[in-house]
Amino acid sequence: MLHRRLLHDDSRGVAEALNETVCALKDCKGLIIQGKYYFRFDPLGEGAKWRRSFGQEIYSPLLLAFAEQDGDNWRNSRMTTFSGIDSSYSLPENVAIITLQELNDGKVLLRLAHLYEIGEDKDLSVMSNVELKSLFPGKKIGKVTEMSLFANQERAEMERKRLVWEVEGSKGDEDTILRGGPIDPTELVVEIAPMEIRTFIVQFDLHQEVFDA
Repeated sequence: MLHRRLLHDDSRGVAEALNETVCALKDCKGLIIQGKYYFRFDPLGEGAKWRRSFGQEIYSPLLLAFAEQDGDNWRNSRMTTFSGIDSSYSLPENVAIITLQELNDGKVLLRLAHLYEIGEDKDLSVMSNVELKSLFPGKKIGKVTEMSLFANQERAEMERKRLVWEVEGSKGDEDTILRGGPIDPTELVVEIAPMEIRTFIVQFDLHQEVFDA
């Protein structure tokens, strides 16, 4: 049930009638919520692949924007095709870019997320690698700094301040959380473990650009 409208209190805890309305001028009508349900039947143990990957497309769809044509030289004055990723490269199926934000001084905030849990899918619940060089073709990456999830401090600093708790019943190394390793400053490949989110500040060398011959 997406929404309910009641003219009287139903004694379910809110102590008031749930009579939400939407008004246009003097015409008020009960609030209407519309949604979509998706059903899919898969063999036992294979449902996560559709739910994770297709769910990402549902919740974060590609948004298209269009501009009015202004004159006969519109195509000549504008870039009509663009790809933010190298044409020969594609993200791993189990990884999504959840933040790509331009900052100041030639920096970009990049946040990558692994979509699957450990053991959720026999093929996709594994470590994945993302090549940063292929994500920014034509750009020279000068420095990559891993940050905390909220990007308000470097991850190394956060790890130094992290409290280590002694948990009753802990099995030591068996309880270690699987995480991707540090980034090689030369290869610039990000390793992402299942259900891990990694946040980076990518700084470009504004005086150097790389173009394909």
